This record gives sequence, C-alpha cells and structure tokens, in this order.
Amino acid sequence: MRIAELSRVGGVSTATIKYYIREGLLPSGRLTRSNQAHYTEDHVHRLRLLRALLELGGLTISRARDVVSALDSPAGSIDLGAMVARGPHAGPLATTLADPRTVAMVRTLAERRGWTAPAGGPQFATIVEVLDTLRELGQDRFTDRLDDYAEVAQCAAAIDEEILRTCDGDRAESTVVGAALGDVLLSALRGLARNGSGTASSPTLVTTGRNGAEA
Repeated sequence: MRIAELSRVGGVSTATIKYYIREGLLPSGRLTRSNQAHYTEDHVHRLRLLRALLELGGLTISRARDVVSALDSPAGSIDLGAMVARGPHAGPLATTLADPRTVAMVRTLAERRGWTAPAGGPQFATIVEVLDTLRELGQDRFTDRLDDYAEVAQCAAAIDEEILRTCDGDRAESTVVGAALGDVLLSALRGLARNGSGTASSPTLVTTGRNGAEA
C-alpha cells in the first residue's frame, strides 16, 4: 500500500507517518520509485502499537523509540515492562526525603508478599511518596488499607502473568502493551466501579466567586 492508504488504515496523518519514520519509530517503506514507497501490514500494526503507547499509554517519543528498538532487537535481558511503567519517578528512591517509617513499612509489605522488586526502584519510590503524601494530607485511612490495595494489585499482576504465559503471539510485544495500557485499564475500571456502584457518594463541591456568590 502507498502512504495515503497507510494513513487511512492506520488512523494517522501522512505527516505523522513521515515524522515517525524520521524519529526511528517506524521502518521506512520499500522504495518503488524515487518519490514513492510501498508499505505492508507490518507498518499498519506498528502504527497501531505506537498509537497505543503514545496516546493511551502516555509514553514520550523518546521512550517509545527505546521500546520499539528493543522489540526489533533479538531477545535479551531488557525489562520491557519497566520501560513503559507509568509513574512520576524515573530514578531511584530519594531516601533522604522519604520518611524512614514509610520505607520500612513498604519494605516489610514487599517481603511479606514475596515481591522481589528492588527496594530503591521507581515503583517502590512511588509507593513511598504516595503514602507520605497521604499522611501529610491527613488521609491515613488510605494508608491503613495498604494490605487490601496490595492484595488487589497482586491479583491483577497474577492475571497479567497468566495472559503472558498463554499468549499465542509475540510475548515481548504483549509485555509492552500490558504494561503500558494495564494501569490505564485498571484506573478506568476503578472509576467506573466507584461511580456506578452507588455505594459511595462524593460530596458536592461548591465554589465561591469573586463577588461572594456561589458558583
């Protein structure tokens, strides 16, 4: 197919396709003339993957480039799940800023559940920061239910592993897609359950304008 058809089928503009090619996210088409190229279903699939990673998964162009480069390389020891993990931390835990009690609590939780992720890794750091922030806001009731949240997370992780273990396609790509979109899916399901269950109502917020009138 030519680039116009690839644009239509893939759901992105021709300008975006050319940009992806320049950025190393999408392979070039096979040249048929000096100014024309032929594209295949592999290009369509890659475009759909890129849309998932960039639009839904929230990855940056740079991170998406790293992911597709890893997918195109021979299988190795690259942690594809970590490459697309969502969260505010890109580096190790800043232990000097964290409450030592929180660090100890999360470490104990991980040990109790047999989680072997590094204690200074980005997921660990995110959990510690969130718990510290909840405490600072006086929302300790969320912190008190940490084990319950951990149980839900472990169930979700077990489902992920079962899917990956039984997947018929490319396990590496399935790992990437699951990691990039899994948190988005869980977050949306959580919101749907919260809003649709009718068991918990949110308070109505009333704001006051500059003239003192309620808005």
